[in-house]
Amino acid sequence: MDFGYILTSTEGRIPRSQWWAGVAILLVISIILGVLVSFIFGGPFTLVGGIATLILQLILAYPYYAVSAKRFQDRDKPGTLALILIAIGILQTILTLIGVMGNPLSQNALDWIFSIVLLIVAIWFLVELGILKGTSGPNTYGPDPTEGRA
Repeated sequence: MDFGYILTSTEGRIPRSQWWAGVAILLVISIILGVLVSFIFGGPFTLVGGIATLILQLILAYPYYAVSAKRFQDRDKPGTLALILIAIGILQTILTLIGVMGNPLSQNALDWIFSIVLLIVAIWFLVELGILKGTSGPNTYGPDPTEGRA
């Protein structure tokens, strides 16, 4: 498995197994860096911690986009759909950082709206990218990544 290709290229297609592997790697990295931000800066709800969290999200956005775009392309859909979840997450962090959103102990209506939208989009991504089979045979984005595998 070529993790360099999986996490950095937006060209071509990948099967579900490679998407799961890429997402697992990014999740582990996110958790480790999130714990470090909380330990060093006091968590994402302090000003410096919020800025650090936003920077980490921006750094990890491209690898997440790359892995998800290739899965959307495997389903013969535009890879730019992967930007939906990324944009919602970054927007939520920015709104929290500037004080529009509440905090975990004092949530406002906007927090609830974002939470519901994120949940719906995350479930869609999980089903679309992690569960449903890709297009059989070649499609607009390249050859079937599972052809020739037993």
